[in-house]
Amino acid sequence: MTEEFKFEVGEKYENMKGVFEVLTIRRESMDIRWEDGEEIVTPIDLQKRILERMRFEKELEAAQKAQKAKSSKASASKGGKYFEGLEEADFINSVSKTTWRGRGQLGGAVALRLKSKQFKFNSWAVLRKPEVGWLDVSRQKQDDLKLQAKFYARVEKASFFYGVHIPTPDPSSDEACDWNSLVAWLDKPENDSWVAKQCSSHALCFCDLSKQGFTGSLEYKNDQWVHCGLDEKETVVASLHAFLADAGKSGAMDLRIEKQIGKDAAIEKKQNIAGEMAALFETLIPVYAAAAARKA
Repeated sequence: MTEEFKFEVGEKYENMKGVFEVLTIRRESMDIRWEDGEEIVTPIDLQKRILERMRFEKELEAAQKAQKAKSSKASASKGGKYFEGLEEADFINSVSKTTWRGRGQLGGAVALRLKSKQFKFNSWAVLRKPEVGWLDVSRQKQDDLKLQAKFYARVEKASFFYGVHIPTPDPSSDEACDWNSLVAWLDKPENDSWVAKQCSSHALCFCDLSKQGFTGSLEYKNDQWVHCGLDEKETVVASLHAFLADAGKSGAMDLRIEKQIGKDAAIEKKQNIAGEMAALFETLIPVYAAAAARKA
């Protein structure tokens, strides 16, 4: 795909969801309709990047197959195998005998696809957890690594999760960290609205894996923030900023903004899951940038 590529009204294109027709084109957005009748308004630039990434993945897959054909068994035994997708055996609550987190596997496959001009991301496997993280290489050697915001992926026995991880410090600590920067950023109504839009568009939710700040999930439903408790009771939340700020006073949170998909669906995507993850991470770069904006 070249820079001269343009969408045309009435023409059909195919993204990861399927074939769609362009109905109307505006200055920066367009109306599209999939073959099942669903219609949405979508940024033109976003769809261009998706189509470009899909072409890149096809080219990468062809190159990988060619490289694999030339690789010897010795190189494969040293971890040279390319990422071909998640497997049934990866969905366990441990890291024993799993390889999916490595830089030659999902970790590297996603990092390769991240095209941010602001950051250069690399991956690392989280110690003794079925989880991999991605963060800017310039921040990896800072002393506060454990409290830095990062992109991540993790598995449970039946599900796959990925998104942004923002650890919060103990409430008694007054040390500056990414969490403080993010809370200040969310205090602006336009940022709250932007996060709400992303959560709604990409089926994301906030959760606290530590359960020290809050339990259940925080979702954007029907044009409002809703806290869904473990008892499935839903409570309207007036302010995302106020809710998270209060939760941060209750304990050190393991805060996530994440997307969840079932194990079977994740396995079925094969290599494509790396591209989908990279696309979401790029969409959520403003959250990462806001958290990382503080001085080291």
